[in-house]
Formats: sequence, C-alpha cells, structure tokens
Amino acid sequence: MGETDEKETAPAATTNETEKPETPQPNTDGPEVEPKETEKLLGSNTADNEDKRPVATSTPTETARTKASSENVANGEEIINIPEEATAAGDGATTENGTKEATPEDAAKTDKPNKVQAEEREVKPKKVPAGAFKLPGFFNKNKDKPKEADGADNELLEKNGTEDKEPTKPADEAGKPPVADEKPKRTGGFFANLKLRNPFAKKATPDAVEGPDGKVPEEEEKDEVTAEATDKPSGAEDAGDGATEEKKPVEAEPEVQAPRKGLLEALRVPLASIIPKRFKPVASGDPEDDIELGKTPKNRAGLASMETLDDSLKDADTKDAVDKAGANGTDGEALVKSDDKEAKDKAAEAEEDAQERSLLQRVQSYRCSVDDIAIIAGVVIFLILVALIIAFTFVGKSEPITAPVRDGKYIETVTNCGRVEGILEDGSFAFRGIPYAVPPVGPNRWKAAQPIESIEHCWNGTLKAHNSTPVCWQIYADGKVDGAEDCLTLDVITPHVRYDNPLPVVVLVGAESFTGDSPGKLRPSTRYARARDVIFVRPNFRLNVFGFLALEQLTKSTHPPTSGNYGLTDLIVALKWIQLNIPHFGGDPKSVTLFGHRAGGTLVTALASSNKTSKLFARTWVSSGASIFPGKPLADSEKENALYMSKVRCEDTSCLMDKEDEEILDAVPDVWRRTFPDLPAADENATARHEWLVLDGNIMQQHPADVWSADVANSVRYMIGSTTHEAHNTKLHLKYTEWTPELVTRHVNDSVVGQLGLTEEALRRYNATYQGLVAMVSDIRTICPLLTITQKLQSSQFYVVSQTGGELGIADVDSDVQAILGRYEPKTPEQRRYVSAIQQLFYHYVSHGEIKNELRKKLLDVGQDALPTYNTDNCLFWIKNDVVPRYARLD
Repeated sequence: MGETDEKETAPAATTNETEKPETPQPNTDGPEVEPKETEKLLGSNTADNEDKRPVATSTPTETARTKASSENVANGEEIINIPEEATAAGDGATTENGTKEATPEDAAKTDKPNKVQAEEREVKPKKVPAGAFKLPGFFNKNKDKPKEADGADNELLEKNGTEDKEPTKPADEAGKPPVADEKPKRTGGFFANLKLRNPFAKKATPDAVEGPDGKVPEEEEKDEVTAEATDKPSGAEDAGDGATEEKKPVEAEPEVQAPRKGLLEALRVPLASIIPKRFKPVASGDPEDDIELGKTPKNRAGLASMETLDDSLKDADTKDAVDKAGANGTDGEALVKSDDKEAKDKAAEAEEDAQERSLLQRVQSYRCSVDDIAIIAGVVIFLILVALIIAFTFVGKSEPITAPVRDGKYIETVTNCGRVEGILEDGSFAFRGIPYAVPPVGPNRWKAAQPIESIEHCWNGTLKAHNSTPVCWQIYADGKVDGAEDCLTLDVITPHVRYDNPLPVVVLVGAESFTGDSPGKLRPSTRYARARDVIFVRPNFRLNVFGFLALEQLTKSTHPPTSGNYGLTDLIVALKWIQLNIPHFGGDPKSVTLFGHRAGGTLVTALASSNKTSKLFARTWVSSGASIFPGKPLADSEKENALYMSKVRCEDTSCLMDKEDEEILDAVPDVWRRTFPDLPAADENATARHEWLVLDGNIMQQHPADVWSADVANSVRYMIGSTTHEAHNTKLHLKYTEWTPELVTRHVNDSVVGQLGLTEEALRRYNATYQGLVAMVSDIRTICPLLTITQKLQSSQFYVVSQTGGELGIADVDSDVQAILGRYEPKTPEQRRYVSAIQQLFYHYVSHGEIKNELRKKLLDVGQDALPTYNTDNCLFWIKNDVVPRYARLD
C-alpha cells in the first residue's frame, strides 16, 4: 500500500497548533533521532511553516509521500505519519523501492542541519507489508477500546484512524514530552488501517526481538497505524555486522496503553466454560501465575502456547522499559537495548529449561480429566473403525483367484492324477469323464473300488475332459443293454473355477433301479449350476451283477472274505476323490450334499448309515427311494444267489473272470430284473423277493434301521420325500384303454387290499379314478414306508409333492427332481409357483444345511407353496392294517 500512497497527490496539510517543537536530544550511539519530530512538523499551521520545509535534499519520492500525507489531513482526519528508521551506517539506507535516503553525512554536505534530515525521515510514510492491513474502524468508531492481545501470536487489535482525534496535552515546563494520554495519529488512507494476520508467517520465537542479522522477523514488524509495538528507536543497529537494517516505524513517544477490548474478549467466556486451564507457564516469573481465561495477567491472551506467553511477557517488559525511559530522551534507546538483551537472556534460559524437561515429566505434569479420556478413547475407536473399513474395502475388492480361460471356452485345472481341461457350456464349465478309481476290469472285476494312487493309472499331459464317457453296464426298462466295464468316471459342472470362494457341492446319484437306467432323470444342469452357484458332480458306478453280486466263490477269492455292494464302494471312492480334488474346481469339501433319486436314493440312504462314509458328506436328499434294506446275513444271501452260477454256467471264480460282459448280463434271472409298482398281488410273497444290497460285513455291517435307532447317523441330516403319484408307470397306465370307476374297483378287489376287505374304505379315501389308484399304490409302496423311516431318524424331514401337471393331471415320480434341476415345464401360474417353492427349498438346504425357519416341521406338503400341512391319515390307515411297510417297494 506504500506504493499506492506514493502516487497520490496531496493538498496542503493542516497542523495541530497545540503541539510545539522541541529541541532534539543528542544521540551518542548513532544518528541523531528526535523522539518527537512529528510534533515539530505539525507545531504550526501550513502558512507559517512553508519557509521551513526541506527543499534541497529531499527526493521526489519523499516529496510525493509528504503530499500523500497532507491529503489525508485535508480529507478531514488528522493523521500523523510515523517515520521510518534510518540506517546507522555512514553510507546511508536504501528504501525498498531503490531510492536512497538522506543520511547525516548528506546533510553535512548540503550545509543543512541534522534537524532538517530528521524532519525528512519523520514525514516519509512506511510501506505497509503484505498481510498487515487493517479494515477501517467502523466497528470501533468513536469508541475508546482498551488494547488487548489478540490470539496466540500476540497481535493487537487496532482502532480506526477516526478515533485518534483526542487533543494532546502540551509539554510541561521541564521540557518533558506530553503525557501518555495522547495517541499518535494514523496515516495511509483506507487500507493503511487494515491489519490482517499473515497465515503463512512463522510464529515468533520467544527469544527473537531482533534476528541474528539485526532484522526484526516479518511477523514482528509493526504497522504505522500501530502505536503499541515496542520497536527500537530510529538509527539503532546491530553492533557486530554492518548490515543495513530494515525500516521500522519509530514510536513517536512513549505512552501508557489503556486497556482495549479485542475479539477474544467476546469469546473468552464461552471458551472458558469449554476448555479448562491445563498448564502453568514455564518461564513466568510468578509460579502461581496460571494461564487461565479471565485471569491472565498483563493482558496476555488465554489458551496461548508457551512460546507466545514468553513473547507477550518480553513485549510487556520491553514496553515498560521504553515507557520509563521515554522521559529521558535518548537514554531510552540504551535502556531498550539493555532490556531487550535481558529479555533475550531470560527467554533463552526458559527455552533451555523447557528442553531439559523430559517427555515423561511433561506427560506426568499433564492433568488428565474424564473428558480427555473419553475424547482419546473416541479417537482411538474411530481410527480402528477407519482401519477396518479400509482393510475390508481393499481386501474384499481384491481380484478373485480364478483359473484362466483359453480361447474363450477352455479352462484348465488340476487333480491328484494330472491336469484336466474343461469346456464352457451355457455359462458354466463342464469337465466330463474324469477317472476317479482304478478301472474295474480283469482281476479287479467284482472287487472293491480302488482310488488312483499309482502313476500307471494316470495320464500324461492334460486330459481333455470335453465329452461324456460310457456309463456302466446296465439293463434299461425296455430290455436294452448298454454300457462298459471300464466306467468309473465322473462329471463336474461348475460355474467358475475359483479358489477364494468355495461353492456347495451336490453329488447326483441317479438310477431307476439296481439293474439299470442310470443316471435316469438325475443329470446335472449347467444352467442351474450358474444360476444357483452350486457345483454338480455325477459319478458313474457299477450296477446289476457287476455292482451287487454276492457269491460264495467271490467271497472266498477276496481278503478279507466278502462279496457284494461293489457299487457302494464305487460311490465311497468317488466321495473321497471329491474331498481331495473339488477345491480345484471351486467347491467346498465341507459342504457336500448327496442327492439320490429312486434306486439312487436307496443307495444314498445305505451310504448314510455306513461307518465307512464318516465326514465324506454333510447332508442327504433322498427322492422316492426304497425303505426295505437287507436283513439277512451274507451267507444266506450267497445261497440264494447260487441260482446265478447255474445260469452263467460257471463253477469257480476263474470262469466268472473269463466271461464276456454281455454273457454275464444275459445270465441275470428275470425275477432279479426291474419290476413295475402296482398293488400287492394276492399271491405275492414279500419275503421271497431278490435283495441287491447285502450285509457284507464291510460297507454294511448292520441294518440301517438298527443304525438309526442307535442314533449313530445323527451327524448327517436327511431330507426324504416323494411325489403323490410316484407309482405311475406306462405298464400300469396302458393296462386298460380307459380306467373307469368299475375297472378301478375291480383292480382293487383283486389285490391284497380286497383280500383284506379294505376296498370300500380305500376307494372312499382315494376315489375310483386312475389318479386315485396311482396315489393308493404310491402310498403303499413308497410314501408311507418312507414316512416310517423318518419317524426313526431324529435329524430328518419328510416332504410330499402334490402339485399336479401334464395331460393326466398327476405328480409323477420325476416331478420333484425335474423342477429342482430346471427341466420342469410349468404351464400355469400354480406350476410356476411350485417350481419356485421346490427350488428355494432345495438350494437353501444345500447352501445352509437346513430348511427355512418357517418350514422346520417334520412333514411338508409341497404344492403351489411348501407348507407344513401334510396329512398322514392315509398312511396310518395302511400301517394299522399291516399293509405298510410289509409290501414296500424293493429295488
């Protein structure tokens, strides 16, 4: 703003007639400085002093500044220009704009007295440093506010220049300066009265009145509008270096500062109620002088740091010294120097004392309150929460560890026998035909399955698991024979091969009967693997005589001696392979569900009651399985199966080993083949039926019912169920062209039901229709026998699907598994709701190992929705009349 002031034009200046010039006092330490030159210049009016103005030695810049100062007076405000300091060196000082100022030597050359040079220095205004502006005092106008420290930097709040119109008191007879009520006038216009704190300036240190080079730090410079600062007298310099000192405003005269209200005064009361006192000053002279709001001595601001307190103490002491020495003329300058040096020494000692204090002493001296502890605890908890959020954010969003996809359709992973390559199908990856056991051929025929543990049964390179492999030998319902003996492979369908988020695994065990038709309808769905985030595994296993033939010749050729249940050993080895390898396909080995359908359901129930399957799976889902299991010893089963040796025309094991595959299948007796369910015939012998499963003493050491009653299998959960019309089959349906009520009644009378005299009651319960007849057969053969099993298993639930569909309006044996695997075609809104209900029931059970809370009842009826409303009256009727479980279906 000093540059702006230089460019202004000024009218004639007014003077204060009450002030009189006085003789300057000699200065022995440096250039002669008159403590009251301003009053000299303004001692008379403009007309009387025109001839006294300096002419020869003033520069153009100084003349412009004098004019600018006069302009401020002409505007109606009395403003006194506080002079800048002159250099103490002999070569003169240079202003900031490059203009060389007049020195005492220059004055000697021009034959002018030093008085004239001093006058020129006094009237020249100072440049206002950046960041040192003060707004005009429209808030303080015509108010006499006491000065007070403002903030931690000990800066002072100033008043507007319009307040400085108080008359000055004349000097007394002894030549002493005027009394201290007089306030210096201010110059500089509007922006000269503006003083703002520089936010980028460094905080003043306690021991810095002058810098090491003799300069006052920037934040210590005082504006010309400030009369409170304790600057050095004009002409003072550092004795050591000859450097030119920066220009500083010289206090016109010592004065007694009246207390002024600052901004902190208005904030002190609310702040004192929030922040209590904490520390005592380190370098304070009074040990009992607590820095507390409202009680701070010597106008020091509360809440100040130790360095600021030292500054305020030093400034106050220095100011007092200047006030006391002001009356003695130039002696005040020496006193200021002496006091400054003393203040420096005190500040240095205080700083050394503060540094000597250890960190532990400072911590111990701090008095901690409950509020402080609460604040610290809150900050710590907040930081911990932020760290946890950051950790979870970055860890949770890390890239999943997945196997790479080649050419957009091939993916590769590893097994215990080598690398395998799958292929992308419908959004999921299919690995088909992976060997999981030693091929059961040659000497391994009719031997328990053996896991692959030798490299000779593995493959070289990468196995291309793209295509299906042949199923095991079986006889279909229409009498066709198909399959292969080297068939112990499995298929894996996975939505993605990941290693950081394992998915639940569903093992599909499907077979229409023990003689064949496997896997039947229980085939994995690539679309549902992706949609439901599950992994499907379907193993092939031996069936018919290759999988369940128990003979005395075979028992003697094996150690330990046993035979039969070879198909169960295949499934056990497949489960072990899953435990070992499924993590490489993205599966969770601890979340394996065995899903069995029809004869496969019977095998699943048998596996769940075996002591050889511990920890190989977690839960089971049995759909339309059989409830009759072998109860005869192995020796009895071997005698009953001796018929087969006569059919195949062999007498020893070597003969059996040499027979071709088809010859072995052709020798199967007709009574061992698949039978279609119907009402029990009057001449049916329930005890003479062929049993494929045997108590071999190895896999099945005791009857499953005995295992259930011993509560051994409670570690495995069971979900057992069927459909309302499970017994529907083509043979029964085509027996008559149309099933009239008369034909239905006659068919019931010809069965065991009519023989027991239960026809009328049975038809009343089921109706004389084909649908009623199929429901009656289903209850007698499958549903009610399965219900008796669940009554013995505490960890089981029972369901029956009653939602009908198709042309016949029945719920056939495949209604539940087709809907679960997404192959059910709903045509009505009720059927769509049914598909959604059965899928939610199944996949929630697979993922969580339990049924939803609202459905945790023993019996469920799955129609449009899954409801715990199944009626057991019909089953109780058949159980009461000894029809169930005597005539239960036997696979």
